[in-house]
Amino acid sequence: MFESSYFFYAVGLFLSIFASVWSLAWWLSGKFNQVNALIYNQIEKLNTSFMQKLDYHEKHDDTRFTDMSNRFASVRDDIWDIRVRNAAFDGTVKPLKAVT
Repeated sequence: MFESSYFFYAVGLFLSIFASVWSLAWWLSGKFNQVNALIYNQIEKLNTSFMQKLDYHEKHDDTRFTDMSNRFASVRDDIWDIRVRNAAFDGTVKPLKAVT
């Protein structure tokens, strides 16, 4: 009788340890899933934020660089106009030298 009670104690102890380890593993698995979902959620939010900022800067940089290109083209046109005006002024004001 004494030996059978030890057997039941050992089985009970084994089942309680097994149940405790299993319940803790199940609880930790849920926690890991929550942390994993949180990480992926934050990464998705960060990715969305970066893409919005990248799109914003691409649009505004394109318009800004287009404006700069237009300004440079305008400056080139202005320089060309000044050269033509100076050439015309030089041609009408300065006397032509006689070729001898």
